Amino acid sequence: MSPVYTIHQIRLNSVVPAVTESNANNNWIQRQFSRLTKNWRFRIKNEGRAKPPDWFLDKFAAQTFTDPEEPLYQAQRSKLLCGMKLAFDPTLPTHYNWLAVVSLAILYNVVFVIGRAVFWELDNLTSVWFVLDYLCDFVYLVDTVIHIHEGYLEQGLMVKDAKMLRHHYLKSSSWKYDLLSLIPTDIAYYWWPPGSCDHMHLPCPVIVRLNRLLRLPRMWEWFDRTETATSYPNAFRICKVVMAILVLIHWNACLYFAISYAIGFGTDNWVYNLTGSRNGSLTHQYIYSFYWSTLTLTTIGETPQPEKDAEYLFVVADFLAGVLIFATIVGNIGSMISNMNVARVEFQNKMDGVKQYMAFRKVSGELEARVIRWFAYTWAQSGALDEENVLSSLPDKLKAEIAIRVHLDTLREVRIFQDCEPGLLEALVLKLKLQVFSPGDYICRKGDVGKEMYIVKRGRLQVVADDGKTVLATLSAGSVFGEVSVLEIAGNRTGNRRTANVRALGYSDLFCLAKRDLWEALGDYPDARNTLTERGCQLLRKDGLLDEALFESAQTTQQSLEETVHKLETTVEMLNNRLQGLLADVGEEQAEMKQRMNNIEVRMLEDEVDELPSDDDVTSSDASELKSEIAKDLASGYSEAPMTSVNDSSLVASQSMPLRERGHSFCVLRTTALLHAPPEPRSKSLRIKRIQNESSE
Repeated sequence: MSPVYTIHQIRLNSVVPAVTESNANNNWIQRQFSRLTKNWRFRIKNEGRAKPPDWFLDKFAAQTFTDPEEPLYQAQRSKLLCGMKLAFDPTLPTHYNWLAVVSLAILYNVVFVIGRAVFWELDNLTSVWFVLDYLCDFVYLVDTVIHIHEGYLEQGLMVKDAKMLRHHYLKSSSWKYDLLSLIPTDIAYYWWPPGSCDHMHLPCPVIVRLNRLLRLPRMWEWFDRTETATSYPNAFRICKVVMAILVLIHWNACLYFAISYAIGFGTDNWVYNLTGSRNGSLTHQYIYSFYWSTLTLTTIGETPQPEKDAEYLFVVADFLAGVLIFATIVGNIGSMISNMNVARVEFQNKMDGVKQYMAFRKVSGELEARVIRWFAYTWAQSGALDEENVLSSLPDKLKAEIAIRVHLDTLREVRIFQDCEPGLLEALVLKLKLQVFSPGDYICRKGDVGKEMYIVKRGRLQVVADDGKTVLATLSAGSVFGEVSVLEIAGNRTGNRRTANVRALGYSDLFCLAKRDLWEALGDYPDARNTLTERGCQLLRKDGLLDEALFESAQTTQQSLEETVHKLETTVEMLNNRLQGLLADVGEEQAEMKQRMNNIEVRMLEDEVDELPSDDDVTSSDASELKSEIAKDLASGYSEAPMTSVNDSSLVASQSMPLRERGHSFCVLRTTALLHAPPEPRSKSLRIKRIQNESSE
């Protein structure tokens, strides 16, 4: 082996591990980057988060909607953005959180761009301002990409096609403000370098970033969504108004300081005076300007007297703006505060009315105390919310789903709801009425006529004996009672009477379901009705209150009645079909019979014409007149023949008018008077001859 080969082999052996290590490092970096992008995508799209299954909600709640399999409603993944889908659903919580970030960036520019442009010491305070500025610019840029690809609803479906989203964005007016807010006006720093401003040179170069304020509509969008989503809209409105007040005062303070610079610091008593170490500090400059702005906009007016015309004009404009702005703001805040307490005021008015009634009617103090305690409990539990009025604007489907989720713990314990169909559960939940009972109240007494069944939502109840002391059972949340008296079970020895005394042990919330509502809901669900009836029979058998013979007889009778009704329906339908067929046949036969009768009449007329006599009194003119009349009769006979359709059997059956009204025709309606009338000759010659014979006699 040559020395050259050995050296070359040693070099190769030393290079290969280095290359292998480099490849390993690159693969590790790629894996970490892929894992990071995958986690980021899952976090943004809320994918891959498994939740524990809930069989009750899965059975009754609405199913998750999947987008239609059409390109218009499917988001495509972008290769430039690490496989992210280039479509953003504005209804997702992640989009709302992103709008909050954008709002912070906008608020930063609203406050500090104008502040740094006027207060030079604030602009020269730190170099971190440039980091924050360009971080906000980056947020603006990302927000523009998101805004371009925000989904929108078309025919109720979310459009996610990137091309359609861009086209929709360009048709709106938002792209103009987004484009203007992204113009890199910071290029002016090249000719107007930062840090070159002082009390002799204002404003500062940061004033060129005022175009960043054109992104304000995105912050209003976040405000609107927050006001809609929050459970405390009035409190949020007050916070929003307070923030608007502070921003207005801040801008007016900056404007006052800028006018003081334009007129000249310390030239009179109205403008700001920079002389002195205290007045030269940033803190005192801003606080004094803010104080002056607050007094002016609130129209308090305890500020130095203006001395120049420009100062007077500025103060007058500030006073007018303050009157208009703060009158609106104070009015809105007053209405918000009153709306926050409107529920409490209404509840207090109701309670005061009840108190006045009890005092007028001299109700006992014990009962009055119970009523007041009931009011206090109702307010503490629900704030006196009227659930029916609050949810009245929602469709039944959403109301039922809200009720299922709100009363989920109670409905889980109800056996009938566990076994029933989703449609029946929705129907029953919408018919439940919430009732609150005080301690010691009897929900029902033994022997009362049962008109409702009850489901315990909260509290504990006792089933007591007739003496009121012996406790037979205790009912808790999810228990159902009273269904025996509303089921109307045949064989129940008590009829529809209550079989037990039920008393509230403490404050108890119960759902009440009326008998009529129950049977209306069970009408379309026979299986659930049979299940509930069987449970009622078990309770009656347990107490020995069910007459088995009568129950079996009623069941048999009901089954036989159902079978009989079904057979009758089948028979009626069959008879109806046969009747329709018979009517059609009768119509056809009647039409054929009338046609034959018309043919017979025509033949008789022809025979009478042939048998005309050749008397002397019958002239040629009479013969011609007779022939013309016969021709008219023949024509009228054909024209009066009914053109009856075969299928129009009802018209044929109901038609009873005669075809012709001449003599003893076959189509004349035969009445009693017509049967006794002498026959009249049909031919005119015969009638003339008869008249002549009668006159000669």
